[in-house]
Amino acid sequence: MGSTHTRFWDAASFTSRAAVRSDALDSLFEAYAPHPLCGWEPRLRLSTSNSVLAATERCLDLAGRSSAAAHADTAWLLDRAESIASSTIEDIHPSARRVARAEAQLSIFGETPRGTEMEALRNISATQHACELALSDEPITVADVREIHRSLMGDGDPSAGCLRDRQNWITSRSMGGPLEASYVGPPPEQVPHLMNDLVRHIAEAEDSPLARAAIAHAQFEMIHPFADGNGRVGRALVQYMLLRSGLSPGGALPISSALMSMRSRYYEALAAAKAVCPPHDPARSMAFEPIVGLFAESAQHACVLRERLTDHVQSLIARWQAAALGKRVRPGSAAWRLISLLPRQPVVTADSAARALSVSESAAHRAVSRLADIGVLVQRSAGRRNRVFECADLMDAFTELARRQPPESLPFLPLRDASAAPPTSHECGAKTATGRRCKHPRPAPGRRCQAGHPRP
Repeated sequence: MGSTHTRFWDAASFTSRAAVRSDALDSLFEAYAPHPLCGWEPRLRLSTSNSVLAATERCLDLAGRSSAAAHADTAWLLDRAESIASSTIEDIHPSARRVARAEAQLSIFGETPRGTEMEALRNISATQHACELALSDEPITVADVREIHRSLMGDGDPSAGCLRDRQNWITSRSMGGPLEASYVGPPPEQVPHLMNDLVRHIAEAEDSPLARAAIAHAQFEMIHPFADGNGRVGRALVQYMLLRSGLSPGGALPISSALMSMRSRYYEALAAAKAVCPPHDPARSMAFEPIVGLFAESAQHACVLRERLTDHVQSLIARWQAAALGKRVRPGSAAWRLISLLPRQPVVTADSAARALSVSESAAHRAVSRLADIGVLVQRSAGRRNRVFECADLMDAFTELARRQPPESLPFLPLRDASAAPPTSHECGAKTATGRRCKHPRPAPGRRCQAGHPRP
């Protein structure tokens, strides 16, 4: 679906240029430039088209059945799980729990985390920025894509928000040049034109939005318009396209969670999209078949995952409310209202709870303490001296979502009896043969306590 350009690599200055006849052969490489997308329509096989149609209907059905309240209750989990999965695809492996605490460290205490957690937070920001753009009335522009990249890289990176002005490539060696690369993108002078074409393609009438999203994503990855962060920005743009077209019921649809579990196939499908042929050759459509089919499969997986998560969160809310009633928490009180806010803000302090509930800090402190006594909240640290309270059940769900799992084995989120009071934060709490509660330390999700009880 593109053409190759012979280029000369100057290893001394780490730059490239168009090759000339006198250049040494061992300093030449081939840069790949995809054909523009505007004015071209793919012709997919019937089986692929049927897969796309089935996945599209599944997405639209889910969007039609999703209420605004249900979306708000799962948005925090989904946006962050999607961003962490996207980071994991790039071999950045942040801990889900540490990311949640790092976010509290930054948003509540104003302290900047370090390492992979900060990278994950910037990826969350990029995903959310893309979703916000999708909800606006204006079509996306290259400047918007650059802002998504700036959100990802941070203002401290000199390349943030800048289209590359040098040759780039993909290689397994950190210092390998284009002569040893597995893929070399188009020459830098072609990037602006190809990016303008891409955003026009994204803004065109969406007769098959899922297939168009897959093709646009592959095109973006082949253009490789930035010095770094192309994969994560490209997957944030997928969220833009799905939300803009109505295939996502609001917020992130966890496509990356599916792609993460099929990482090898994902990379193979992107590589297959690179075909050297005339613009309207049938081989161009065939080159896109693998990535379009993979997106259809991933969308089905993402819908099931999102639906299960929605049911799980609603069951957790019912369980917390039942436990609160059992401890005589009055409906309408600050503690009761805080329960409804936890899916949207699962890490709190008394101060942040006071702002969210519009109550005094002393009233918020009592509300947080009541939920901690019940076991809904657990005291943790966020940074060196900062203490926060986190919702352990939601952190469990977050950890499950962030795990790499095959599509046929969706994350299992165990639902507990909503009528039973939860165990304390540090005890197993399982019912023993004598009818009492097990006092051994509470096991991790999927593990057993010292007495052999699975986590209830």
